[in-house]
Amino acid sequence: MKIRLHPEKLKANLDTLGFIIDLGMIVLVIANLGLILFDWLFQVPPVQELLASLTPAFHDFYRDTIHNDFLFYDLCFVAVYLTEFTIRWIVAIARRTYHRWFFYPFAHWYDLLGCIPVGSFRWLRILRVISLLFRLQRMGIVDLSQTWLGQTILKYYGIVVEEISDRVVVNVLSGAQREIGGGSPLLHRIESQVLAPRKEQLVSFAAARIANATQKSHGQYRDQLAEYFSHLTDESLVRTQAGRRLAAIPVAGPRAIALLGDAVRETGSAFVDQLVDDLASPANRPQLEQLLHDLINAAGGEGEQLDALVRNTLLDVLEQVKNQVAVQQWKLEEGDESVKS
Repeated sequence: MKIRLHPEKLKANLDTLGFIIDLGMIVLVIANLGLILFDWLFQVPPVQELLASLTPAFHDFYRDTIHNDFLFYDLCFVAVYLTEFTIRWIVAIARRTYHRWFFYPFAHWYDLLGCIPVGSFRWLRILRVISLLFRLQRMGIVDLSQTWLGQTILKYYGIVVEEISDRVVVNVLSGAQREIGGGSPLLHRIESQVLAPRKEQLVSFAAARIANATQKSHGQYRDQLAEYFSHLTDESLVRTQAGRRLAAIPVAGPRAIALLGDAVRETGSAFVDQLVDDLASPANRPQLEQLLHDLINAAGGEGEQLDALVRNTLLDVLEQVKNQVAVQQWKLEEGDESVKS
């Protein structure tokens, strides 16, 4: 008789067992935390006097049986925690949950520290409850996001994560600014390894934008440009002796000046139209790109000025990124105007 194991059914059974264990651990940890809190309050003399007056039998029982041996009872909880931790570690190794077998204790450090039976470490067991609830949330078994408690936890969890991550990012960017401002090799690496390999793409992009912008601007200001040519012609005729002599000719002079202005305006407009068409033509794109290449290469000869330009640009960009990171998004969501750290 052969026994066949179905991986899907086995996984489903393990998930069900894990769900039951999670619920049991949540109840156990809450009970343990409640006991710790009660024992802490029991050490307060007024509380002892109140219990002794209201329930003397319970007071004596708790004092003699539990409080005097509280460490023993707490170690019983710790034994359960360590057993559950060890089982989950073995399961994680079997499922290859982490890249290395010894990563599990580091990922669940709060579980281990919470097992230390010393005052402040015991309260880390609250994190065990939170992690178990998040695990059930990921499994879709519970939906804490629709509850007041869940929304509160998620809200403050997001605030803590955002505040910590913002501080880390701002410190990293500030360090980068110090390195760039101090003449770090980072600046030269950006030029040689980031900008230089993309030179062709940047030149092609700039050439296309120049051609499109020229066509668009010329279409909008063509009439104004024609009027400007006419105005220049009139000004030139007024200021030159040849223009003044031409204007002095009776009858024909003013007519000739008007015809000359029209001719210059039409000729200038046609010249600019042809220039814009040639600039925007795909056939002439290589010449435009070569011009941009020559400009970039010529600028490369001004090493110190170019380095200063790149450095100041990067510093300003990093400063703007820092300002954006410093904006507290959780305050924006609450409608608070004072969103700067």
